[in-house]
Amino acid sequence: MTETSPTNGAPLVDLYTRNGFAGPSAIMVREQYTPTYSRVEGDYTPRRLEAWHSLPEAADPRALPVTILRSPTVRVDVWQRTGDTPFAVRDVHHDQVFYVLDGHARLETDFGVLDLKPMDMVRIPRSVALRLVEVASLHLIIVATANPVNVNPHNEAVLNPAQIDVPRAYENPGGTPGEYELVIRHGEHTTSYFYDYDPLPIIQVSGAPVVQRFSLADVNALSVKGVASPPAQLMDDPTTETLIFYLGARESGRPPVHHNADYDEIGVYAKGPGQLGAVTVPGTAVWVPKGVIHQGPEENVPEGYVAWLIETRANLELTEAGRRIATLAETSEFDVHPTAAEAALVG
Repeated sequence: MTETSPTNGAPLVDLYTRNGFAGPSAIMVREQYTPTYSRVEGDYTPRRLEAWHSLPEAADPRALPVTILRSPTVRVDVWQRTGDTPFAVRDVHHDQVFYVLDGHARLETDFGVLDLKPMDMVRIPRSVALRLVEVASLHLIIVATANPVNVNPHNEAVLNPAQIDVPRAYENPGGTPGEYELVIRHGEHTTSYFYDYDPLPIIQVSGAPVVQRFSLADVNALSVKGVASPPAQLMDDPTTETLIFYLGARESGRPPVHHNADYDEIGVYAKGPGQLGAVTVPGTAVWVPKGVIHQGPEENVPEGYVAWLIETRANLELTEAGRRIATLAETSEFDVHPTAAEAALVG
C-alpha cells in the first residue's frame, strides 16, 4: 500500500543536498511523488520513536540514560527519573544536550545550579559532573556527541543572547557532610569514585560559559511568507557532525521533497496545540536516515507548535531499547506507515 500523493498530477520538485543546508544542491523534477513507498525489507528504515513512552529501566534508582539511537560518536538517550540520582555522573567521552520533555528537577553541576522545567535545553560539555535532585517525574531526551557542542543560534532574532543563562551559585558551597559517589561514564563502562565530602559545590566561576541553558519557548522561527526556507540553527559543533535546529510553526511554504545525502535527521515534537503532520504527542521523534527521501509536513499551522531537529553525519542505528519504542514511519506526514499499522491490527 502506498500513501496518496499530495498533488494533483503537477510536476514535483525533489531537492538533493550535500552537507545539509550549507553545501551544493541540485533539483530534480518528476511526475511521481517519491517519498511514498509501498513496503520495505531490511533495517535501514525511517522510524517513529515514542520517546515519551515509559521504559522499564526508569524504575531503577541507579539507572543511567537509556540509549535509543547510537553510533560510535553520537547517541540519543532517554532518561526518566522519579527520584533523585544517588550519585553524580561525569561523561568523559561526550558533550551532552539535555532537553526537558516533562517534569522538574534541580540540576547540580561543577559550575553551579539550574532549576529545570519543560522545554529547557541545557548544554553540558564533556567531563562536567552533574547530579539531579528535587526530581518531580523528570523526563529527558539527551543528545550526546564526541565533538564539542556550541550554543550558536542563527542570529539574535532567533534567540536573544539575554535568554541564554548559566548556573547560579550554590546556596551552601561547603556541601553537607557524608559519603558521596561520583560515577565516571567512559563509553559503555562506568567507574565510581567515593568521597567523604561533596565534590560538586563551588564558590564562584570565571571565564567562558560552560554549562548553558535556554528554553525553546524563547526561540523564534525564521519565516519567509509563502517560501520554504531552512530552519533556524540553535547549536552546532566545529566539525559540523551534529547540528540542532528549531522547527516551530511558521508562515512559510511546505518544505520540499528532500534527499539529505549526508545527515540523519531526527525531528522531535515538543508542544502543541497544533500538530506536526501526523505527530500529536510531545516527545514523539521521527528518525529519517540519510539518503531516505522524505518531505517535511506543512509548517504553516495557525494553532502553532514547537519542535526541534537533530541533524548528524553519524550513521545511527537503533538499540534494543530503541526498537521497543519504534514503529515504521511514512515519510510525508510522519504517520505510522500503513504496513506497520496493518501488522499491528493483525497482531
